[in-house]
Parts: sequence; structure tokens; C-alpha cells
Amino acid sequence: MAGYHLRLAHRIGISPLDFAHRCGLTAGTTFPTHHLVRLDDKQSRQTATVCRLALPEVHALTLATQAPSYPPLHPVYPGRHQSQIDMANDGWVFTAFSRYCPACLADTAGLPGGAVWQGSWRLPLTFLCTRHHRILDWRCPNCQAPAFSNGYRADGRWRPTQLTPSPRSRLHPAHAAMAPACAQQLDHPSAPTEAMVHAQQRLSAAARSVAGQKVESLGRPTSPQRFLNDVRAATLAICSTWPATAEVLTSTEHLDAVAAHAEALSRAPAERSGAQGDGWLARSVDHPPGDPLRAAALMALVVRFLTTRAVRQSSPACCPGFPPAVPDIAG
Repeated sequence: MAGYHLRLAHRIGISPLDFAHRCGLTAGTTFPTHHLVRLDDKQSRQTATVCRLALPEVHALTLATQAPSYPPLHPVYPGRHQSQIDMANDGWVFTAFSRYCPACLADTAGLPGGAVWQGSWRLPLTFLCTRHHRILDWRCPNCQAPAFSNGYRADGRWRPTQLTPSPRSRLHPAHAAMAPACAQQLDHPSAPTEAMVHAQQRLSAAARSVAGQKVESLGRPTSPQRFLNDVRAATLAICSTWPATAEVLTSTEHLDAVAAHAEALSRAPAERSGAQGDGWLARSVDHPPGDPLRAAALMALVVRFLTTRAVRQSSPACCPGFPPAVPDIAG
């Protein structure tokens, strides 16, 4: 959604905010982030008319369509109805910035309207590009502000997040455009481990699966939604019992990256509310890391936890009672 609007607005020579007005996505001076989650019927129809798209094409721009089996994107989760704004504010749904693959931006730079920013890069569970076999980046190499964010205030706290950075400005899609003064070209590289690639493939396949498909979690066939709920439960268990998990999984790569995230979560709430070293504004204690390398390391560990028989047999020693049977809270 954000990438499409940025490219089309640039192509016709107006700001993303003006384009959002024409599509009925905002009537004010901001471009709300929750439109990336899903659009209501009126917004979908108006966007389809303005952009000359079919309704399925409009819905395909949202995360709800790109990850239909991802539980936090469901209207009922966990056990209660949630609005689009609630979804956008969930630490497991939406990053306050965009990760990106410089090679993907370079590959698409010549398309009409400029480089293509993928909506799935905003999902916390997307941390590497399997096409170019690299961990995603998230900072501008010039100003160091997170991509697609509005950067930091002078006091080190986040500026309010919008769907596109500086939505009143006419920005080229190939530019970082985090802060109004920065227009650094985002073409510049880290290779994932086999475990990271495996984790990304498992998570992406589960999130994009359709009804009726089965995956394996904790040694049993289950629904993709339940597997992804297990992922969230495992993340909380690993981070809350750290470093006990590290003592069980001693052969895991990049444990230092997982440790850095676990230590960040152990800080006082006042410290977590500001801009963090991994670029994340903490909203929930169990949220994935903002830094893609930390996210890749943690999710590789989580997927190993859920799929390795030896780990399941030894886990009670480090965290009694884990892994438990996680209820299907997708609704």
C-alpha cells in the first residue's frame, strides 16, 4: 500500500498526502498507518476508482490479504474484536518503519514510478530476502534513521509514524526519505544462515497459507494459525527465561543477537518507551526485535524450538511447563 501510493504519487507529480486525499484515505494532514492493515468497503471502492484497479487488486495491497493466516491480522484476536488501529499498534503486526532489500529496490528502480517497496517488509516476521539471500536492512546508510519512518525527535523519541515518510513532500521511491532533509539512495550488504532461511520460509508459508492447510508444530500437525500462535508463545518463553535457553541450545548461531534483544526487553518500561538501539518503539513485552538481524536470529531459534524433538524433550529443565499447548486465539 505505502509503496504503491509513493510510486504512483511520484509518477503523477503530487505528494502522497494529496494522493491519499483523492483516494479517501484521509481528510487531514496525516496519512494513518492502519490503512496498510486493511481498508473498509468505502475506502476500497474509492481507491479502486481513482487508481483504476479491481477491488481484489486494492485489497492485495494490504497486509490482511498478503498474510491471510497471520492471527494478529484477524478482526478477532486474542478472543476480542480489534479495530484496524488496534492491529496497527500491535507489536506483532506492524513495524514503525520499513525493512528493505537494497537489491530488490535496485531491480525495480527502472519501473514506471520507481522502486517497489514491498508491504510484507513491514511485518515483524519478515526479516530476510530469500530471493537475494540476504538479511534485510532497516537504517538509512546516510542519516541512520529507520527507513520509511519520520525519524527521531531531538530528545531521541520517535516522531509520530505515518504510512509514508514526510507525506507532504514529493519523494522519489528509491530514496530513503526518513527525515525531510535526507534523500539517500538505498542501494548498498549480510548473508543469512541456513537456519534463518528455513525460519523465514516456515513463517512466510504459514502466514500466506489458505484454510485447510496443515503445518507441524511441537511434533504434531496443526493449523498455520496455531503454529504462529506457538511462535509468539515461544518468543515470550525464550526472552523471559533468558539466558537459560542459551544454555540448552548452545550450538545456535548468533546467540549474541538474541541476548541483546532479551536484555533490551529487561529494561524498565520507561527505557523501553523511547527509541531503542534496534529501532523499535516497544508496545508489548513479547514483541520481535526491530533490527532484522536480531529478528532473524530469534526467529531461527524459535522455529528450532518448535521443530526439534531434542529441544522439546529437554525444555522443561530450562523453563518448566514449556512449551504448553497454545490455544487458537485467532478467532
